[in-house]
Amino acid sequence: MSLASSLHKHFLHHGDFCALVDATGRIISSSGQLLSAAPMESAHCHKLLALHNSCPCNSCHIREALQTSRPVDRQLHHPLLGDLQLRIQPLTGPDGQATQAALHISPVEAPEINGPTDLVRQALSCLPQPVFECDLQGQLHFANPRCIELFRFTKPVSDQNICLQRLVVDADRQRIERLHKRSLQEEKSLSAEFTVEISKGQSVPVLLHLIPVKKQGRIAVLRGMIENRSQLANTERALRQLEGHCKNLARHDQLTGLPNRSQLFEWLDRALGRYCQSGKPLTVVLLDIDRFKQVVDSLGDDCGDQVLCEVALRLSKKMRCNDMLARINGDEFALVYSNISRPDSLTQLVQRLSKELQNPLQVGEHVVHLTASIGIVTSRPEDQDSASLLRQATIAMNEAKQQGGNRHIHFLPQMQRDREATFLFEKHMREALQRQEFYLHYQPQIDLASGRISGVEALARWAGPNGDNPSPEIFINVAESSGLIHPLGDFILHQACAQNRRWQQSGLPPIQVTVNISAKQFAQQDFVDKVLRTLNDTGLAPEWLELEITESAIMANIEEALGTMHRLRQVGVRFAVDDFGTGHSSLNYLRHLALSKLKIDRSFLHEIPGNRDNEKLVFSILALARSFDLQTVAEGIETQEQLNYLQQLDCDLGQGYLFSRPVAPDAIPTLLAKHNS
Repeated sequence: MSLASSLHKHFLHHGDFCALVDATGRIISSSGQLLSAAPMESAHCHKLLALHNSCPCNSCHIREALQTSRPVDRQLHHPLLGDLQLRIQPLTGPDGQATQAALHISPVEAPEINGPTDLVRQALSCLPQPVFECDLQGQLHFANPRCIELFRFTKPVSDQNICLQRLVVDADRQRIERLHKRSLQEEKSLSAEFTVEISKGQSVPVLLHLIPVKKQGRIAVLRGMIENRSQLANTERALRQLEGHCKNLARHDQLTGLPNRSQLFEWLDRALGRYCQSGKPLTVVLLDIDRFKQVVDSLGDDCGDQVLCEVALRLSKKMRCNDMLARINGDEFALVYSNISRPDSLTQLVQRLSKELQNPLQVGEHVVHLTASIGIVTSRPEDQDSASLLRQATIAMNEAKQQGGNRHIHFLPQMQRDREATFLFEKHMREALQRQEFYLHYQPQIDLASGRISGVEALARWAGPNGDNPSPEIFINVAESSGLIHPLGDFILHQACAQNRRWQQSGLPPIQVTVNISAKQFAQQDFVDKVLRTLNDTGLAPEWLELEITESAIMANIEEALGTMHRLRQVGVRFAVDDFGTGHSSLNYLRHLALSKLKIDRSFLHEIPGNRDNEKLVFSILALARSFDLQTVAEGIETQEQLNYLQQLDCDLGQGYLFSRPVAPDAIPTLLAKHNS
């Protein structure tokens, strides 16, 4: 059905038509309930009133109303609807600009005509619906091509003696005569369903609209429009089938054919309701394929899809008829089991799933080996919704991934409490950065031969609003996992450089300040630019800055690390490797790195002297550093015995509580005077 037909039907049942349109004439919303076959919303008002592309479009009137911010009144003629009164009221926003308009359309009396004019006849001939006109006695004098086609008229109706009653089957003739008389008596449009005979022995159901057309205030003709109800029924049936197909698509994963997240939630909600009544527990197993992204990156998306389909097939074989398997996101699958009460049965089931996935998988010419991280949760009486149950399974699955994957973890309430605490801690950290609650303390590095301070290491501290001071180990780890390490690291670097410059400007002898750089900071593409910009902003000469990075940060991308270090080394910035000996750095690469120091991890000083294994490690690191002409720094020196042992091995520098705890910036001048006098 066309929009014009829908509008006519609207006039029949609702009277005037109102709509909200945008600046282009697009209908945003409209009054009344119109046929779904011709929805008003998102349609253009041109389609509402025009018959073909050459017809004038009222969007030009809409533009006129919006540009002048004044209402526009126009009278339009439509061949099916008759004369229409159009009013466009511009709607202004808070800024005074009119971007939308209210459209009001009402039918008015038709012009004086005895029958269709040539122009009207041409317009009616373009309509896709059968349309006819008859006089007050019901005698047809016009029919458009669609009407002629429907009734298979062999010559113009004006040359035949055809009345309304002849259009319908014998059983409906009295009814159509009554409709004809009512329309004339009540002077309004009426509609009713009839059966029309389109050929001998063949009839179809139709909906007939009779529309009185007035002349000088009196009805001159009746205009009829016919809707083929059988076609409409077919359309409605097709729409229902399409709707069912769309609903099926909305509830299933298109790749594997498994239920999707939406259907999983529906199933879980129903199952939880049954659980509350029966007391039988539900077990949710959430499975994520380990390193699936690497499979896709290496073999391509098509191979990745094949892997997912094969995983779905293998998992399906392990499901019972009353259980549920769904693909909920990417490479994540959810399996829901009912009535598994024994922990050993559940463990055996998950082990069988893991074993099934670990069988080699042939994808084209490639053999893929899979493992999975699995989170498991069993419902409790207090679990009333599917979302919380799935969230708990996700927490357990993420715990399995964090532990390296290829394992299953059972959810424990403490896991959720820990994550909620971490989330809250992260929120407080963000607020602390905005309130500038972080500050730096500095721990001296001592030349073990002379006892002089050769430099200081900048260490971040946090003064909480309630007087608490969270441990740096905790907030640095949270900053690393949340991405806050970038703003926090930028702050530490800037503060350390600025403070060192202030010490120099106050007349203190120049010393080196060491700043710890996280792996994520070091991997930033603009890291070198950030360091150079900080040095320029603070006025600190590059030779008085040392950046301390870990072995793992270097080895994560050795080629990029070499480039970054050499660029900064060329301007004078020095590098130290933190916790040397705890990672897996290659000696071949070590000789190419632009390092100035190796830092011996504090764990190696434990039980020294006395612990033969640790003594061998320290001796080896010192010998290695000398062979590469690097200074060594031993951190965590707390006893005189440790100091004596390191001095005997000619360790260059030391740092620890034996010399000084980390202190505020204003304490450094006193320490310099004490050690360097």
